[in-house]
Formats: sequence, C-alpha cells, structure tokens
Amino acid sequence: MEVVLFVVAVVLVFTVNATATGVRSEQRRVRSAVAGRRGGGLSPYELAYLSGGPLRTVNTALGILARGGGVRVSRGGQVSLVRGAPSSPEPIEQAVLDALHARGGPCSAGELRRTVADGPAMSGLRHRLTDLGLLVPDGALARAKSLLNRLLVLTVIAVVFLVGFVLPAADSEFLGMVTVLAAIVAAANGLFSYFGQRRALRGVLTKAGYDVLDSARKTHVRGARPLAPDLAFAVGVPVALYGLGELGDPGLEEELKHTSSQSSTSCAAGSCGGGSSGSGDSSSSFGGGGDFGSGGWGGGDSGGGDSGGGSSCGGGSSCGGGGCGGGGG
Repeated sequence: MEVVLFVVAVVLVFTVNATATGVRSEQRRVRSAVAGRRGGGLSPYELAYLSGGPLRTVNTALGILARGGGVRVSRGGQVSLVRGAPSSPEPIEQAVLDALHARGGPCSAGELRRTVADGPAMSGLRHRLTDLGLLVPDGALARAKSLLNRLLVLTVIAVVFLVGFVLPAADSEFLGMVTVLAAIVAAANGLFSYFGQRRALRGVLTKAGYDVLDSARKTHVRGARPLAPDLAFAVGVPVALYGLGELGDPGLEEELKHTSSQSSTSCAAGSCGGGSSGSGDSSSSFGGGGDFGSGGWGGGDSGGGDSGGGSSCGGGSSCGGGGCGGGGG
C-alpha cells in the first residue's frame, strides 16, 4: 500500500508541475505571438485603455472636458453639459457629450462611466487596440484557460489524496515520509500555480501592449506637470497613465471621485448587470490599476483597483436614456 501511495504522489507531482508549466508557456506564447506596434504615438485614450481599461478611459475624457470647459462638474460629482460646448473629434469625448445631451440635465459621474463604457465608442477603441496587437484577441487564451481548469482539478485531487489517504496512512518510515512530502509538494504547487496563473490570465494586454505602456511611462513620469496648451498632452496623458490624481485640480479630482448610492445602483444605456465590456473589467486586467478602490463604475474611494462589479437595476435612469424597468437588485 505504501508503494502505491508513493507512486501516486510522484505521478501527481509531475502531472501538476507539467500542467502549471503548460499554462505559463501557453500564456507567454499567446502574448508574444501577436505582432504589435512598439514605441509612442498612441492617443491619450488608447493609453488610458491600456493602463486602466474603460474606467480610466472615461475618467480621462471627463478630466479633459472639465478642464477645457466642455462640461461642468458640480458638488456631488454631478456632470452637466456647458451650453454651447462644441462637438469633439475624439469619439470617447463625444460619447460623453452625447450622453449628457440625451439626459437633458446633470448626470452623475458614475452613470456617465457606465453609459460610455458600454457604448460603441469604447468598443471601437478596444477593437482598434486589438488590431494594433496591443490587446489579446478574444478567445486567444482559451487553451491556457482550459489548462488552468485542468490544473484546478489536479490540485483538488492532490489535496484530497494528501488529506484523505496519505496523512492517515503516514508512518515514520522513510517511504512514508517521502510520500507525505511528495503529496504536500503536489498540493502546494498546484494551489500557488493555480491562483497565480488565474490572476495572470485576467490580463488583456499583449507583450507589445505592456512594452508600449512602459515606454509611455518612461517618457511621461508620474508627478511631472507638462506645460502645454494642448489639454490632450497636459492633462490627458498624465491622467491616462496614472489616474485622476494627475488632473492638477484637487477640487475637480475629488468631485469626479464622488459617488452616490443612486449612481451605484442605476443601470447604463438601458441594460442591467454585468457582461459588457465595461462592467466586468478589473484592475489586474490592464497595465496600471484604476482611480478607485471599490464601487465599480460608480466610483468609490481612491485606491489601487478599478474593479467594476455588476450593477443592479434600481430606480434611477441612465445618462444615455432608457433606464431599467423592474425591481432593484
């Protein structure tokens, strides 16, 4: 019996290790195989998406529009369209302006984030970055995720084997101790590899995408305040790369970070819950983290993540019109 347990433990060690190695190799292969552009030349919105996803992208637009006088941000994070504000050649900015125009009045920053994040302008930006080879195409990591699921199954087997078979039968003999050690190695390697690779697989940037982002951050250092009449350079790029803390206007920054209970429970663009390109993104998916620590698209406290939990349907209507019907979540 001891010999059988030893053989099973050794097989689990090698199988778990081979599967974990396969997940890492497949992930590296996919991220490196996409031929992407390198160097600078990206717009602030492209940099914002790479750095923090849809949340950072909308925050960049709000910062540029507010500093440029296209929108007004009042107390409580309410955003309103300035009368006579011109249209914008930037699709994300125009999406913000269109959402406010459709609303016909002030709209919370949280609702604007959800509306624009779920809109066609954001989808177009994502597709453009994918075409440039900076984002991993949909489905490209399917094999790596399949291997990760296999790793989870093997890890569960290793844990059950250790707790249910090896430890009860363990003795002080050499073979028994080696069997325990091998089973522990298999279970521990599986657990650490699974959670580490699961986090890594959330990333949507290719190697070229990370390289472009690193290059931009070396050119535009955090905390530097470029003196330039062009808001896209003076405001847009710092906010895109590092978040709302680089707006250069603490009052505006604080209001844009404000969220209300109503904005955190309303629905965007007539749809409820998650599943869109915007509502399911997390800070680990992109190259930088976001402007908030909690609260999804509605905002929250400033911090490292920009996770967007699925919003439930409440009584409030979205900025883009077409609120949710029915009960709250």
